[in-house]
Amino acid sequence: MKKLQVLLDLLTKGRKIHISVLDVRGILNGEKTKIDFKNVIHSKRFCDVAKSTDMGYSLCLFCKKCSNNKAIKEKKAFVGHCPYGLYEAAIPVVIDNQTAAVVYVGNAIVDIDITSSRIDRTCEFTKANKENLIKETNECERIESYEELFDVGEIVSDYIKALCKEKTKEKSSEHWLVLAAKRHASEEYSRNPTLKEISSMYQKNEKYVGRIFQRDMGMSFHRYSLLLKLKKAAALLVESDSKIIDIALECGFNSISYFNRSFKKEYGISPKEYRACEKSE
Repeated sequence: MKKLQVLLDLLTKGRKIHISVLDVRGILNGEKTKIDFKNVIHSKRFCDVAKSTDMGYSLCLFCKKCSNNKAIKEKKAFVGHCPYGLYEAAIPVVIDNQTAAVVYVGNAIVDIDITSSRIDRTCEFTKANKENLIKETNECERIESYEELFDVGEIVSDYIKALCKEKTKEKSSEHWLVLAAKRHASEEYSRNPTLKEISSMYQKNEKYVGRIFQRDMGMSFHRYSLLLKLKKAAALLVESDSKIIDIALECGFNSISYFNRSFKKEYGISPKEYRACEKSE
């Protein structure tokens, strides 16, 4: 059988729908089941604009948490509008009578008038840019019925089950939740994902995830994320001519003074001195 990513790419080729898969039992760490990060999260521009404000981001997280909880507990497929009016279907992948993952198929519009109305109402609350969201609806899939989303989701769900029967899961010295947390830290470092957010996404207790992360990595998730951001900043200081403050912001540091203190504590010299030293060699 082909890799799961091949199927996801084929199903979305030439279309504007988006497919993401939430892994809640560590079944997507195999050679054939591992997928690109774009299919782990919502990566469409509409969602990026919707989450561009603190309130918008919090609303999307809350909505996703509720959807995840419903799919995992009820083990039944369902469909509905997101707060901004896009259609999304959730299809649980049930293995051995337990929800092992949830397939989401979205970025779709059935009735543009309903979507526009929801955008107006929700933007009043979240302060997200209404004009940009309306513009981004042109990049959403127009469908006649939500059944189309169910059909796509069921194909993915059945394929995941078939791949899992092949027992392609790879052994790792790290817990699958640790691998997931590390991936979020690496892919979303500029946004500063927290352990609380990640734990909630995978329907796990934050303290539990924190303990196994400390056990497997020998450091806290916060420390790991900080070192990762500093490493990326150090590379940018040498590879680019960007201003130090711009590099700090790009790497998720909202305070230049905190960035300077953290960098000097880790590297022994300031970012400015590090750049001068590395570029002189």
